[in-house]
Amino acid sequence: MANPAEGYESYMVPTLFGPWATLLVQAADPRPGERVLDVGCGTGIVARQVASRLGAGDTITGLDLSPNMLAVARATAAQEGVEFIEWREGSAEQLPFPGSSFDLVLCQFALMFFADKAAAIAEIRRVVTGNGRVLVSVWQGLDRHPFYQTLHDVIQRRLGMSALQDIFALGSADELRALVMGVGFRRVEIEPISMTARFPNPDGFLVV
Repeated sequence: MANPAEGYESYMVPTLFGPWATLLVQAADPRPGERVLDVGCGTGIVARQVASRLGAGDTITGLDLSPNMLAVARATAAQEGVEFIEWREGSAEQLPFPGSSFDLVLCQFALMFFADKAAAIAEIRRVVTGNGRVLVSVWQGLDRHPFYQTLHDVIQRRLGMSALQDIFALGSADELRALVMGVGFRRVEIEPISMTARFPNPDGFLVV
């Protein structure tokens, strides 16, 4: 597969990130006329679900640092008939938008990977309007994910190190709250949600 992001879209999105995007977008409840930004959009499942709820007259933007992810996002959006989404390449730590550009900012399972998480949250606060909304999804701690805990232990034993714990680096609600409030957000709500994902081809999961 020439573009690894194609494997991500065809395997990970339908089983894992698509269902989570549905919950995130339902909680956000985007409204007609709102300007929506999807930060760290990957192949664009969140932005595409927002677009399916709104319409071509609304402003929906997906931003990601990876051109490969964005290439798949554009192609998939075109196949789904939501070509009005604007796809931008850029860093979450330096969002290429003026202040107060968006009414709703979404970020699904990307914040953990930003090099400077505080800078990214500060940038999100800068580009959202004063009465806007921000919804961010992060994984709970590694101890809440038995599969990944087992995978982490196996990698640790065989290779002597594992970076899987980085995926769950924001699993502490107290630390997450401190991070968000540290850049000026004042009304912060954290809601733990669980979902069981069943992959039809476990071998495919390991090579995606």
